[in-house]
Amino acid sequence: MKKRLTTIIFLCILIALPIYGQENKVQEISSIVKNYFSLERENIHVHFNKTTFITNESIWFKGYVYYSKKNTPFFTTTNIFAVLKNAENKTLDSKLLYGSLGSFEGNFELPPNMVSGTYYLQFYTNWMNNFKEDQSAIYKIEVINPNTPGQSTTNDAGIEITTYPEGGTFLKKKTNTLVVSVKGCKNQPLPVTEVNLYSHNEIIQIIPLDNNGYGKFEYYAVEEITTDSLKVTFLNKTYKTALPKAQKKGITLKFTNKTGNDASLLELKTNKDTYPDIENKPFYILIHKDDNAFLLETKFTDNVTDQEILITDNYLFDGLNTIRIIDSDLNEVAQRLIYKGFENDIPVNITETIQENGNILFTAQTTANTNLSVTVLPLQTKTLNNNSILNDFLLAPYIKNHPDINISEYFNNSKEPNKNLDLYLICSNSKYIWETMKQNPPKENYTFDMGLKIKGVINQKLKRGKKYLVKVTSFGTIIDEEAEIVNNNEFYFDNLILADSCKLDFELLENDKNITPKIYLRTLNNTSQYNHPFTPNEKRCITDKVDEPFTDLPNIQEEAIRLKDVVIEEKREKLKHAVAFGNGQLRGRKITEAESIGFPTVLDLIRYEGFEVRNRPDSAVAVYGRSKNTFVKGLKNSPDVFLDDYRLVKLDILRDILTSEIDEFYINKHMSVPTLQNRIGIIKIYRKRKAFSALKDKPVYNYVLENGFEKIKPFTNTTYTNGYSGSGFNDYGLIHWIPTTVSDENGKFSFSIPQAYKGEAKLIIEGFSPEGKIISQVITINL
Repeated sequence: MKKRLTTIIFLCILIALPIYGQENKVQEISSIVKNYFSLERENIHVHFNKTTFITNESIWFKGYVYYSKKNTPFFTTTNIFAVLKNAENKTLDSKLLYGSLGSFEGNFELPPNMVSGTYYLQFYTNWMNNFKEDQSAIYKIEVINPNTPGQSTTNDAGIEITTYPEGGTFLKKKTNTLVVSVKGCKNQPLPVTEVNLYSHNEIIQIIPLDNNGYGKFEYYAVEEITTDSLKVTFLNKTYKTALPKAQKKGITLKFTNKTGNDASLLELKTNKDTYPDIENKPFYILIHKDDNAFLLETKFTDNVTDQEILITDNYLFDGLNTIRIIDSDLNEVAQRLIYKGFENDIPVNITETIQENGNILFTAQTTANTNLSVTVLPLQTKTLNNNSILNDFLLAPYIKNHPDINISEYFNNSKEPNKNLDLYLICSNSKYIWETMKQNPPKENYTFDMGLKIKGVINQKLKRGKKYLVKVTSFGTIIDEEAEIVNNNEFYFDNLILADSCKLDFELLENDKNITPKIYLRTLNNTSQYNHPFTPNEKRCITDKVDEPFTDLPNIQEEAIRLKDVVIEEKREKLKHAVAFGNGQLRGRKITEAESIGFPTVLDLIRYEGFEVRNRPDSAVAVYGRSKNTFVKGLKNSPDVFLDDYRLVKLDILRDILTSEIDEFYINKHMSVPTLQNRIGIIKIYRKRKAFSALKDKPVYNYVLENGFEKIKPFTNTTYTNGYSGSGFNDYGLIHWIPTTVSDENGKFSFSIPQAYKGEAKLIIEGFSPEGKIISQVITINL
């Protein structure tokens, strides 16, 4: 017997219920959800140039930080830690990365003696330590050393067949919805298309599987233990597993997406053994995504064991929702993850290709302003896994121990993912455990770091009645700050963006007079121990075997060879500031005498580089970009301008600087700048004589910062000695990597690829817009 309640009547009753008797329970559940998700949570996705590497290559990556609660970028994240581990959980390398406007980038260099095998990269922030759940991003990569053997696994290495009851309860004397999962011994999908359900050695049902190895079927459990089984035939072998034991008592949950009229059907079922225990007791249906929640109440009455409830789309939230069935004692009795599709995808179309100067220039079009990264690989590449920005932002933040599956199978259209996604979600559990939510809401015990914090102590006696300040300056980075001395002779500098190994000069001022300082210094937050250290748990398959050294690989040049008999007739002067923090993505050059004559002032030089310069005597100097990029809407974009590594708040000083005074000039017209003032582009000007050279005559305390932000290196591809051809390169080589390209307000952007590879290639493009629209696209091109 079934009871059906229409949505409108049911929800009207629910709205009134707290007034008439269950107010305390409803308020308690609401408070649990609200308190547990009161702190903001960052979600990280990392786009790699590839995920299988050869020793002597570099792992290049671009990271994106998202706020899945609101489906928007997380613009304020600054300090990101990255750790490289081997399969034995040994940390091989770690870095502090600088985040700007919701993204970051960097690389790890792989040494030539690295052993072939599986390695892991973990990305996290100090703020993530506040949470019981692991909020970090973890990625598996493979490394191949051509001179050492590696592990390989044959297809016939065992099969795991697992069943999952929908809602978590497999109930006796009830029809249950079950999902079966068929995986290889390392949790990988296999080319298996169906599973057979057997009863007394006869097939009673054939269950089709999707490409990730999931299939759904209905099953009536007569007894708690059954002899019925699931069987799979693969490579002429049969694998068998028994159905799980059914529970004698409980409540099942079934959710059917889109039964019509923009509504879904929620079914709650119990059996006659359970009914006497729960009759007339309230059950609460909690639907939530983070702290966005709806709460419904129902009861089992009149000997009715089955309930059907229509849930309209209005009561689901965009993205991944959790449905929890809570009993009158506030215990969770069933749980289900469901996904509501929404318009969050942006298509990318290549509109034009032009060959010029040994490169192929691509012009592309999206429907919004975007921040993107692009990797270019041969079409038949074997270097990619299932790493996906869609999974990391839309699903993984809410799923416990999510397996490595091909999410693109489910998100071929991210507005309306296909129905097979539901199979994966039935097999998944929420990352957020209800008992933990009730008892241990997170507390703000760890700081949300934005830059570095330096603590200092003056190790000398200070005179009473005197005013003391500590001043820090640096010619290698952007810093000129003062701090007061507080109790116990301490001083602090916060929110410093400092590159690793940068040199700082500290002055001690007594009533604005310099005196010789004796200082002890410590950087407080340049390292962070993560509360959820990732421990690899790599399965070993029964037929793992050690191979001979790899043979069909691209040849990689270990180090550059310089020929002694080459005569360089014209020696190019080395750029002194090319490796300064923040200059890795800038185009730098020495200023020539011809430029000094052709462009008398530095403003003339900036105008020549394509910027609009306003230099009227009656107003302040201003520099604007000529494009109308509106990554942050509402303001005309302008670049950040630096003089001798000091950012200029006002540009009037540039009126008085001649080009002949300039030593080096650096520029990137399209680089995003970490500010909400619509800064696009960076100009850095270095004079032949520094403006602050007088510091050399002052008594200072010198300090070299260790473990500062990693300097971003410009991408350079591996040197393949046999060129960009052959089966080894087609399987494992990299054509090109573009960590950052930003489109204009119309969604138009461009990038170039060296014209070194001939044939079909894959463009893997990922990124997002300021509004949170996600780009995840694979485009096949012919180079």
